[in-house]
Amino acid sequence: MTKKKADKATFTYGGVKINVTKSDTEAAVQYTEAHERKGAEKRTAVAAPPPDFKGFELVSSKRDIGKKLDDLRAQPDVAVGTHVWHVEGEEDTPLIPTGNLYIEFEAGADELTQHELLESMGLSIKEIVGPGAYRVSVTPLSPNPIKCAIQLQENELVAVAEPEFVTAPASRDFAVPAGRFTNTQWHHENNGQAIPAIDVPNSLYAASHFRRGADAKVREAWRYLGSLGDSNLKIAVIDTGFATDHPQLRGDGYKIRSPFNAVNRNTDVSPYVSYGNGTFGVASHGTSCAAVAAGAWDAQGIMGAAPNAKLMLIKLEILSDSAIKNAFEHAMLNGADVISCSLGYPQAMPLSTYVSNFLRRVAREGRGGRGIPMFFAAGNANPATNYMPRAVSDFAAHPDGFCITASNSLDQRSSYSFYGPNAFLCAPTNGDSGVGITTATCDLGTDGRSVVLGYTSGFGGTSSSAPLAAGICALMLTANPNLMVADIRNILQKSTDKIGPAGTYDSRGHSDFYGYGRINALRAVQLARTLGSSAGSGTSGGTTGGGGTVVTTPPVSTPTSGTRRGRVTSTFLNVRSGPSTAYAKVGRLNQGDVVNLLENVSGFWRIATGQYAYAAYIQELAAAAPPPVALTRRGKVTSNFLNVRSGPSTAFPRVDRLNLGEVVELLETSRDGWHRIGANKWVHGGYIQAV
Repeated sequence: MTKKKADKATFTYGGVKINVTKSDTEAAVQYTEAHERKGAEKRTAVAAPPPDFKGFELVSSKRDIGKKLDDLRAQPDVAVGTHVWHVEGEEDTPLIPTGNLYIEFEAGADELTQHELLESMGLSIKEIVGPGAYRVSVTPLSPNPIKCAIQLQENELVAVAEPEFVTAPASRDFAVPAGRFTNTQWHHENNGQAIPAIDVPNSLYAASHFRRGADAKVREAWRYLGSLGDSNLKIAVIDTGFATDHPQLRGDGYKIRSPFNAVNRNTDVSPYVSYGNGTFGVASHGTSCAAVAAGAWDAQGIMGAAPNAKLMLIKLEILSDSAIKNAFEHAMLNGADVISCSLGYPQAMPLSTYVSNFLRRVAREGRGGRGIPMFFAAGNANPATNYMPRAVSDFAAHPDGFCITASNSLDQRSSYSFYGPNAFLCAPTNGDSGVGITTATCDLGTDGRSVVLGYTSGFGGTSSSAPLAAGICALMLTANPNLMVADIRNILQKSTDKIGPAGTYDSRGHSDFYGYGRINALRAVQLARTLGSSAGSGTSGGTTGGGGTVVTTPPVSTPTSGTRRGRVTSTFLNVRSGPSTAYAKVGRLNQGDVVNLLENVSGFWRIATGQYAYAAYIQELAAAAPPPVALTRRGKVTSNFLNVRSGPSTAFPRVDRLNLGEVVELLETSRDGWHRIGANKWVHGGYIQAV
C-alpha cells in the first residue's frame, strides 16, 4: 500500500461518509500505570499535569512523526502508541483512535458467525450492547482501528462499524469580534462613552454626544445568533460606484458577487465619476454604504451589520428608466436576498409608472417568490432651500419598499431627514448633536489617477440608515431564510423601539419622523426565528442553531387553465434567467418537481417570468394529468441503515434509525444537504434517493 493511501481513509461514521487524514506532525501515546504513578510523584503541588485526552498524551515532531512513534512504542512504559487523524478541513482538531470500536451486525447474521468474524480480526468484546451489537477493542493481533472499521464496513454481515475517537470538546460560545476601533461603531452598540475618531489622530468624541442604548442592537443580535450572519446571503447595494479593493468590500476575496454597471451593462463598478468639464473624480458614497451593510471584519475591528454576507455591487451613476430597471433586474435575477439603495432624484419627483411597476415585481417575485426587501434612504435635504419641509419622494415613497429615516447617537431625530407618512422606521446615523458613523471610504489619490482607500468617522445621513437596516434584514434572514417580504415588514414594525418626545406616535404607533420607531436588530432576529418555529405562521420553519440556514423546496406555481405542465426528470435542474447556459443561475429544481411550461425558447422552457430550464430534463405531462396533491417530495433510504438526528448535522443527537428501502417525506433541505423528514428529525441526503 502506498504512503498516500495509508495517510488517508474514507469510511462511514454516524451515517455519513467522512474523509480523515493522518497527521504528519502529531501522534499520541498512553503510558502504563507504573509510569503514571511515577509522573504523579514527580509533579509538585502547583505544577499542572500535562494535557491529555482520556489517558492519551499528544506528542509532536516537525519531521518523521512515524519514526518517533515507533521509538515511543518500543519504550517499556508506553502501553499504546497511535497516529493522530484529522477530519478533512478540520486540521486543527486532533482525533485520537482509542482502540475501541462499535459494531452492529445485520439482522440475518447468527451469533456464532458474529463471534467468528470478531475473533478472525483479533477483536476483544468489551460490552454486549444488544442483540448483534458490541463494543470491542483491538489487540496486538488486530489491524489498527481505522483499518478495522474499513474492513468491517466492507463485510456484508456488518451494518455498522465505527472507531471510537477522543478529542477535546470545542466551546460553542460565540465571541463578538473586536478591534481597536470597534467601539467607534456606536450604531452597533452605544455605551454612552467617549470614542476615538478613526480619521482624526488623537481626537475623541465626548460622552456628551452619546446616549447609552441609542443604537440598533446589532452586536446583541450577533450574540443571539451566535454568528455574524449567513455567508450564503447576498445584499445588493445600488450606488454610484465602489472601491472593490477596499478590505471591507473585498473580504476574503469571494465577498463581491455578480458586480454590474447598470448604465453600460458591464462589470465596471469603479468609484470613478466623470464631470461635465471632462475631468473625473472618485465618489466614496457607494463604498461607505456597502461597508455599513456588510463590511467584512478587518484587523481594526471595523465591520458592517452583516459582515458574513456577500455583496452584489451595482453601479447606477445615471438615473433613467432603463438604467434603474437594469439595476434592480440584475439584483433579482442574480439571487439578491436584500437590496439597499441610498440614491434619489435631486428634486422631488415620483418614479415613472414603468419603474414603479418593475419595483413591485422585484418586491413580490424575487427570492424564489418570497420577494426581495428593498431599503431606501428617505433623503437628507430637509428643510429645502425655501425652508419648507420636503416630503419623501421617488424610491423611498414606493409602497413596496422600506423608507428609512434618521436618528442620532442621542436617540433624537436627525433634523435633515425627510419625513412623512411614508417613513417606515429610523436607524442610527449622524445628525445635530450626534456624531457620524465609522466605516470605509475612498478618495482620489494625489496623482489624480489612483484611488486611496481609508476609513472615516464622519459618514452619515439616511444614506447610512438604509444600508444599516438592510444589513439587519440579512441577520433576520439568517435566523429564518423563509421569511416573505410581508413577514419582514410585520417583524420590523413590531420590533422597533419607540423613541422621541411623548405624543410623537399616532394611534397606529406611527410617527412621520421615526416611522414605527428605531430599528432593533436583536428583537427582529428573535421574532424572525420565532416565526420560523411557530405553527401556522405562514412561512416554513427549519432554522438551525448558530445561524445555520435551511432552504425549502421551491414553490410550484398553480397553473392557469390551459397551461402545460412538466415534471423534472434529473436529480436537479438549474433555473436560469434566460434560455441558455450563458445566463445566470437564479434557482434550482429537484427531481419530481412539477412546473408550468409557458413557452419553448431555444430548447429551454420558460417556467415563470425570467426563469428558464433546459427542456431535455423536463417531461411534459399529459393534459389530463391532475396536479400533484402535495408539493412534498419523497425519498428512499439507500444504505443499510440511516441515523435520524434532531438537527441537520452529526453534531445533533440521534433520535431514530431508518432501514434500507424505507420511504420518507422530504419536507425541506438544508444547504449542507440534510433533509427534514419530521418534527426535529433530519437525515443526510447522501443516503436518500428521490422517488
